[in-house]
Amino acid sequence: MAETGDAGRLPTSLDVLASDVHSRLEFHRYAFMDCVGIKNALHCVIEERENLQQRQNAIDQLVAEKDSLTKKNEELAAELESLKEQLQARESSDQQQGSGFQQSHSGMAHPRLMPKRKRQSGDEDVDEHELMEDLSVIDNPDQVLNTELEATRKEISDIHSKLIEGFTDLSTTGGRNIALKNIGQLDDRPFLAACRKKLPAEEAREKAKEVHRVWQGHIQNPEWNPFKTVTVEGIPKEIIDVDDDKLQGLCAAWGEGVHKAVVSCLVEIQESGRLGDRNIVPEVWNYKCKRKATHSESIEYLFGQVKRLSDAKSRTRSAR
Repeated sequence: MAETGDAGRLPTSLDVLASDVHSRLEFHRYAFMDCVGIKNALHCVIEERENLQQRQNAIDQLVAEKDSLTKKNEELAAELESLKEQLQARESSDQQQGSGFQQSHSGMAHPRLMPKRKRQSGDEDVDEHELMEDLSVIDNPDQVLNTELEATRKEISDIHSKLIEGFTDLSTTGGRNIALKNIGQLDDRPFLAACRKKLPAEEAREKAKEVHRVWQGHIQNPEWNPFKTVTVEGIPKEIIDVDDDKLQGLCAAWGEGVHKAVVSCLVEIQESGRLGDRNIVPEVWNYKCKRKATHSESIEYLFGQVKRLSDAKSRTRSAR
């Protein structure tokens, strides 16, 4: 009978062993998949960081080229002014002496007006075509600069969009120094706190929603402009008008906390240059410094987050 019992338990033991082996294989398979996923994500972030750095270098180069072009335009403008003065002097001299322009004053000819002749300060040939190009740049300096500036703005806009996408994919939990912030979205917590001081809990929640909704509408209305212009060290600057009737009424009705929340939201919109449309837009925000995060800060933070996640996964696998 003992032998029969041992034989009956044998399949059960094998089943347990097989189940254990299967569980371990599944665990290692999922761990391997996690590792591959993390490596791919890290590779993408590193690659994107390199791309962003290349774009930033391109922007810096464009800015340097723009400065160089501005300097060249100034030099060409000065040269053109000198040319005009010499032409006027020649015309005046011709009228007085009754002689031809080229015969009387050939020694005064400006380098830019001497096609196929050498410049006094250089060795290059300057023909009429080159002269016309130079004069065209002088006549339309803004067009050249605007083209370069537009290209730079597009490059910066593309980088900004990529950063917004990167932070959107991150978890929104936990206290982080750099994260997305919806510029133009009014914080509702001060409204609830103010209403709780005056009303029962249930009424306070409903009233807070109502007041918050009204003031969110005010903030997004471009026709409401509670700003005034002041001059600081000779430079005009727009600041919040503390005497604005709506803001005064808000402070009197609901207190300093709600008033501060509305003013802070308006200032953020102003600093983001969105007073014209007032739409709520996501922005990468440095919560520690209470300002928009720079592109360098944003990229460094994203890279650090991916590295931290990868290290945490590695420690978890090691512990197992």
